[in-house]
Amino acid sequence: MKKSLFICSLILSLAMLTATGAMAASSQKELSLNINGSMADGQNPIVIDNVTLVPIRTVSLIPNLKVDWDNKTKTVTVTESDTKNKLKLTVGSNSAYVNDKKVSIGVNPTVKEGAVYVPFRFIGEALNAKVRWEPETKTVVIYKPNQTLLQRFASNKLEESRNAAIQLPRISLHEELAGTEEGGGGGTYYFPNKKSNSFIYAYRGIAQYAEVKDGAAWVKWEGQISTSKPSNKSVIPNVLQVSDKEWGDRPSFTGKIDFFKDLWKTEQVKFGTFDENGNVIFEGEKSLPNKGKDIIATIPAE
Repeated sequence: MKKSLFICSLILSLAMLTATGAMAASSQKELSLNINGSMADGQNPIVIDNVTLVPIRTVSLIPNLKVDWDNKTKTVTVTESDTKNKLKLTVGSNSAYVNDKKVSIGVNPTVKEGAVYVPFRFIGEALNAKVRWEPETKTVVIYKPNQTLLQRFASNKLEESRNAAIQLPRISLHEELAGTEEGGGGGTYYFPNKKSNSFIYAYRGIAQYAEVKDGAAWVKWEGQISTSKPSNKSVIPNVLQVSDKEWGDRPSFTGKIDFFKDLWKTEQVKFGTFDENGNVIFEGEKSLPNKGKDIIATIPAE
């Protein structure tokens, strides 16, 4: 059954290969690549016949994919670790093998400046990764959501859903602001009361706002935290304000706000709720479970 679904997914991805004309209109040197939220520096994509190709080493950066190169036959083998499905492509050939089934891929894998390039969307979607083109930043984005996290995010238990939200791939297409405080562990998450599909993360003097969509947390705004509390730069009233150094559309959290502060030195999390004026109306602490990944606790009455 899994193999049938895999092959159907592959056929669908082949039909989508011609939908990438916008990428071809961009200068190839301008294209960037983001994998699971991290910019892949030095892994510049190229476009051939409206299809985006990337160096073979890029594919190995996708979680749960293993890449093998046979120099004698010039064949790339990509294996999905959880399903063991295999995809084989050969330089100069417009055919590929999905497990034992031969399919056409339209554009041949090729060699350019000593590097082997393979069609990225074909590989990504055939092996259950998500591939997107972001025209504003001329960025190819690929990410592979963890199925367990997706199930947890869909849970009707708010604590479960929030813990999944902060562990999904977090993708920012903007250069991040430099921290203004010393690093280490920790950081504070803020969620609108009774919600899990958007949050603010404050760490090292920088606040970051993200919205969960299509299996990833997309960073929409970032700002430098201010202690002077200017009224026109408030993100959370009387709790979180920012300076003029910011990018994106600044969010405005109103009403009750739940917070979760990672006290990493003591392996504890401090959590609670602010009212609409920034006053703490509930506060508690607990130990950090799941090796510190699940820092979200249950808020009473939610």
